[in-house]
Amino acid sequence: MLIFLTGFMGVGKTTIGKQVASLLGVPFIDLDQEIEILEQKSISAIFTENGEDYFRKVERALLENLIKTKKEPTIIALGGGTMCHLSNHLLILKNGIAVYLKKSWEEIEKELSLMQNRPKLSNRNTSEVYQLFKQREPIYALSQLETLANTSFDTKKLANRLKLLTNR
Repeated sequence: MLIFLTGFMGVGKTTIGKQVASLLGVPFIDLDQEIEILEQKSISAIFTENGEDYFRKVERALLENLIKTKKEPTIIALGGGTMCHLSNHLLILKNGIAVYLKKSWEEIEKELSLMQNRPKLSNRNTSEVYQLFKQREPIYALSQLETLANTSFDTKKLANRLKLLTNR
């Protein structure tokens, strides 16, 4: 079973994903890191040099490939916009469990200054990023599982919930 971690940028998909994968004894994949390896450049550089449409095509192809080739349980951290494309959303929900790592806007806003390397943040002010957050939030909420990724978040609880769902 594939477990897809989704949520807005800065909620901890990679950090939490690595911890949960370790607790479950399964592989971890960060979709954005895999794209950077494949393209041999940063996500920001891909957006700048090739545009978002190109990035989304590469992202979709890699997502399809992972779903096709990963037969063992795997935790996959998605990019913040991956689930926002209907075809990706349906593919993910059909082929695994989507877990929405939810944080309040106030918590995310505190992290914004640390996230300036994100392509969706460049040349945007806080209110524009907030609008992006509000657009994406209802899409993330369509995941099969939702958990608060706030300061009291417990990766062991999430791992135990996932064990029950995946019979591991």
